Amino acid sequence: MKKIFIYTAGALLVIGNYSCKKFLNQVPDDRLTFEQQYQRKSTVDQALANVYSTLPDQNQDRSPSALGNSGPWTAASDEADYTLPNFTENINTGAWDATSGQVNYHWQNYYRGIQAASTFMANVTRCTDCNIGGIDIVNRYFNEARALRAIYYYHLIRQYGPVVLLGNDPIQSDAPLEVISKPRNSMDECVDYVVAELTAAAAGLPATPQANEDFGHITASVADAYKIKTLLTAARPLFNGNTDYAALRNQDGKQLISQTASAAKWTRLATAAKAFLDNPNYSSYALYSISTTPSGLPNTAFNRAFIATRDVFLNGWNSEVIFGRGGDVTLYQYSLAPNHNGASGGDKGGSFLSPSQQLVDAFFTANGLPIESDPTYTANGTSSFQAPDPNDQNAARSISNMFVNREPRFYANITYSGRKWINPQSNIITDFTNNGNAGKGAIANNDYTKTGYTSRKHLTVAGWTTGRPIFTVIRLAEIYLDYIEALQETNPSDPDILVYLNRIRTRAGIAPYGSGTGAIAVPANMREAIRRERRVELAFEWDRYFYTREWKIAETTDTQIRGLNITQNAPGFFTPIVVENRVFQKKHYLWPIPNGEIQKVPVIVQNTGW
Repeated sequence: MKKIFIYTAGALLVIGNYSCKKFLNQVPDDRLTFEQQYQRKSTVDQALANVYSTLPDQNQDRSPSALGNSGPWTAASDEADYTLPNFTENINTGAWDATSGQVNYHWQNYYRGIQAASTFMANVTRCTDCNIGGIDIVNRYFNEARALRAIYYYHLIRQYGPVVLLGNDPIQSDAPLEVISKPRNSMDECVDYVVAELTAAAAGLPATPQANEDFGHITASVADAYKIKTLLTAARPLFNGNTDYAALRNQDGKQLISQTASAAKWTRLATAAKAFLDNPNYSSYALYSISTTPSGLPNTAFNRAFIATRDVFLNGWNSEVIFGRGGDVTLYQYSLAPNHNGASGGDKGGSFLSPSQQLVDAFFTANGLPIESDPTYTANGTSSFQAPDPNDQNAARSISNMFVNREPRFYANITYSGRKWINPQSNIITDFTNNGNAGKGAIANNDYTKTGYTSRKHLTVAGWTTGRPIFTVIRLAEIYLDYIEALQETNPSDPDILVYLNRIRTRAGIAPYGSGTGAIAVPANMREAIRRERRVELAFEWDRYFYTREWKIAETTDTQIRGLNITQNAPGFFTPIVVENRVFQKKHYLWPIPNGEIQKVPVIVQNTGW
């Protein structure tokens, strides 16, 4: 079998066996040549699946930079911490550099995916039985691979900054070193390339899934959504006139990150997002909502909002989901479920993913106000309160006032001490206090929460052993937030800011901003209000890590994790403390280019500070 090699700007990465491993598991190597794999649709399907395989697997979040091309995005942000030791600890303590294997892991994986996509595009036209029922499968598959290649570049640039663009043709094994040793492209060049490729790919793809087998494939709407994400990264302060990178130049003096802030980048983002929202071919997308609550829960507006914000992640390919991925969910869900003493099956988990007190405090009150602005909120004492949980046999119970009368998304996201467990058929009341049924005092290993909370988002109501259809990657609410952020930076008086922001808030069951009936005052600092809404709405969606960096606020936000005092019982347990101090330096805004790549290709310059 012919082997394909990729030089990541000069560094040799053998991927021939990698590219073919999916179908080689089924077809003996000595009976299928490289050319033959592209002649029949069955093996072309497998080759395309391999191109998809580089997409990050969010279900591997507990093993970052080790499995599924996932990174330490949740617990290396101020959103949460992991009790289970992993590479995230190195990120949070500053004990990593350009020689760390995990730094190379992502770089190589994405370039392998890029090469696999280019190889697929160059050969898919060989297929002799790919046009079925008049459908041009070759053209569709070509454009799926084209979009995927651009998406892999997007993942690279938001992690490493400007990278090396390899061109559209696959790199052959006999390419001379002087041809393939390339310096980094500028950030603007990288963004323009990704956007152009996604635009071209979208033109050759169906707008949305046309049949069940299309779900999980790249469509035009998915390509356009990634285009918006790319433009958002490009417009924010990290890459838009960031003078901290004045010295980041190629050896010939080429500036890699523009030193002049450009409002046009925000306008370009706003235009792309509005085009998505106005596209009649995408009119089937809508924020997920429900008309009635499930059995065992009164049918109130608050409860409907709670179920909607919970089940948008559990109800498969619903109206809000633009892109999602499947996979084995059990490891991730085990991290979410508390280690309940005496429980079994899906009711007894690992308690690994521990939300921070900062995130808990970011959720609004039931009145739609920040906790620091609502005079009815207090963190002291307890009250008799019942959360919106179906079949809560014990009804109202004494709960810390920190958790009383919060917004529906809080109850959809956070498991706290005194909360009924998520399984409607279970009678467990989770207790994270030191001697409680999920407290540290009775747990001898790492299966406890470090902050006194566990995450509830993405977890099926039957517990961690029960699967869910997909992990939602992009949904309509994110497009809304991208659009209004762009408007805020270009035209703060644009009425669409409140229109789309209030759609999110109304679905979430809290008061809209404005002057109408039931509305609350428009915040004086709308930029911060939009950022807070994003933090709450997109919690645990691999969002926060990159956005604190792209906003250039991580030096303030990412220096510690706060939580409850898990070594105490009540009332001392409910006193927030610093759980972990973290190291964040300016150089950490970007990952370093792997040292091995620079040694092999000296024309690649290192990121600032590394």
